[in-house]
Amino acid sequence: MIKHKSLKPLVPIEKTNPTTSITKAAPPIGKRYIQQLRLWHVLIYKPIRSEERQSPKWCEQHLLSTDFQSSSYLATPALLAVMLQRIRQFLGFITYYASFCYYLLLLPLLDPWETNARFRRRLKKTARLSMRMFGVRVKLQGIENLQNDTNTIIIANHSSWFDQIALIDSLDIPLAFVANAKYFKYPGLNRVLRKMGSVPVLDRDINKSLNASRETLESGKWLVIYPEGTRSTSLLPFRRGAALLAQQTGVPLQPILIHGAEEVLPRKKSLLYVRPGVITLTILPAIPKPETISTKLCMQQIQSCFMAPQFDQQTKAAKPTNQRFDEQTPDSRQIAASSNTGHSLHACHGQLRSHQTAAIFSTDLPRDNAWDATDVHHPENISVTKDMQPDNQNHLSRNAETGATLDDEYPVDISTLQPSNGLGILYFACASLLTTVSITLSLSSNTWLWLLGQLLLSITFIQWFAILHEAGHKTMFRSRWLNRWICYIAGFFALIPGDCWRLVHAKHHYWTGWQDLDVTTETLVPRQLRGIERFVINVCWRLWIPLFASLYRWNNYWNLPRLRKMFQRPRQKRLVTTNILAYLLTYVTITIAVGASTMVTTFGLGLLISFALQDLLILSQHTHIPMKVSDGDSVRPFPPKQQEVFTRSLTFPTWFARLVLLNFDAHGLHHMLPRIPGYHLHQLQSRETLNCIRWWEWIFAAKGVPGEILLFQNRDDTGFHF
Repeated sequence: MIKHKSLKPLVPIEKTNPTTSITKAAPPIGKRYIQQLRLWHVLIYKPIRSEERQSPKWCEQHLLSTDFQSSSYLATPALLAVMLQRIRQFLGFITYYASFCYYLLLLPLLDPWETNARFRRRLKKTARLSMRMFGVRVKLQGIENLQNDTNTIIIANHSSWFDQIALIDSLDIPLAFVANAKYFKYPGLNRVLRKMGSVPVLDRDINKSLNASRETLESGKWLVIYPEGTRSTSLLPFRRGAALLAQQTGVPLQPILIHGAEEVLPRKKSLLYVRPGVITLTILPAIPKPETISTKLCMQQIQSCFMAPQFDQQTKAAKPTNQRFDEQTPDSRQIAASSNTGHSLHACHGQLRSHQTAAIFSTDLPRDNAWDATDVHHPENISVTKDMQPDNQNHLSRNAETGATLDDEYPVDISTLQPSNGLGILYFACASLLTTVSITLSLSSNTWLWLLGQLLLSITFIQWFAILHEAGHKTMFRSRWLNRWICYIAGFFALIPGDCWRLVHAKHHYWTGWQDLDVTTETLVPRQLRGIERFVINVCWRLWIPLFASLYRWNNYWNLPRLRKMFQRPRQKRLVTTNILAYLLTYVTITIAVGASTMVTTFGLGLLISFALQDLLILSQHTHIPMKVSDGDSVRPFPPKQQEVFTRSLTFPTWFARLVLLNFDAHGLHHMLPRIPGYHLHQLQSRETLNCIRWWEWIFAAKGVPGEILLFQNRDDTGFHF
């Protein structure tokens, strides 16, 4: 039994008869014994079951159970094994950084005869020493496929930090890596990466990254590119960087499958959590020079290299029928078949879900960096050449079956649902009256009347936002000039310039479904967040701080440089510029005339509450829903009737939805029928729509999820369907 200085050893508990009370056989539970249980929990239970954070109360309850008394976790060999593993992890951690500093930072400074060959030997020695101390071995397969006569572009799947360490340790060739630019900001790592000839991926200057990659290849080094763009536990769609570089340089592509690195060091874990294991590197036959084929065909060949070996192995084991598949270029049948055998890809890269394989060319793609970034964010720069249809069968099965007869499903004739000047004026008058009453109560010296005015004012701001939405669609009134001027007035109260709203929201409806092309969702494309970003997002989401409603307005409607870059036509540039300046001038003039303190007292709390509620309303519509990522390809927008799968609708009380939101909560119907006035959509809500949930259920479910997961992931990744 292991002893501790300040704690007495646990006394083994003898088994008792089932009829005897277990409480009598157990030792008394006191303060000292709880401290002992905490020590055992840290040394034994926590390393083995780190996903369960148990309290001393849990230990007290389970100590009295027969399972806990006979648990093998209290055995000395298990304790020693865990302790040895922790010691080995700590020694490996120390060895890794000590050898890195000594061999790669100190010796190059002290060695006057430093050469690239010497540096590569030190780099290899550092990797090998670290691998041995961590207890990690590398198994190399297909070494005969490696072309030693000429350098190549190595493409590999990426799931762990140990991928590059395994490549450096096992391959006897000069390697350079295409890495995120953030790694070049660390002083020591920057020096090593520069010495290797690695290439930073620059967010705004991709041509510079491509030129640097060409120079690295011309110097005779093997350039390692992870086409997924980031580490992931499942095989992600590949980006075009490797194919584009190979096409421009004529250098062959060398695919390498990496398996086992995820088990050695999981993603987002530090080097203190390295587990002993085996990393298998499978070198596949090289892809010849792709100068005679298109970039898209080259991408398909790269995809097939990582999918074909597992697919062939699975089909041989299953003994399929006489259905044949093309082994060179994966067509729709092969992709569909691979979606049914998605678990076979686990041997290549973790657990690959079937829907991710089925949508391998266009589904959700984390953008940890801007590799292959082009002008795809501007629809006017895209040539519409490829007809992309939503292929996620989990969410489009009903639409695929009845898509041709959607018009027949509505309970009323939608051609009769036209804008009305009378209804538009009625809603505008109600909003104006409610605004007047709210401001009057907010100016009262009575605290309770002031609070009532702030609450009404928060609802008023939401109502003006809904009116702005309808007027921007030109469905609030039948008259165009009424829509235009009411759009300006509603934008004033909603803190959104009217013309900016019209232009940006039109692009939103045009590109809904393509997350990186939709200007309102492109900032939420999955990417690796920094620590401060995760902290701010999670804290604001947990504490109901309206960060997202504020950033939504600023980034999409007030960010003048972004808007001028987004809209290239001179008339549009003039329109957004004058609109923003006019609104700013109006706000400043009113603030100076009334006084800043009066403005804050009258509108401050109501605006804060309104923004907090708009956070929930805006984020509910398109976040945490699987969307496509064009990744630089020329794509077609989804028709309105196919956009239902990319939206979510909240169900509010009828009076609130019709009087305040103008049925803005029926977002799925709105995207399918954008020309139907919102105040008529309640007549169509008897038709069941996808992704529909009660408002309070969504709030409780969404608030139970960290903000970073809600915003930058989707339900296919997390399983949270809300």
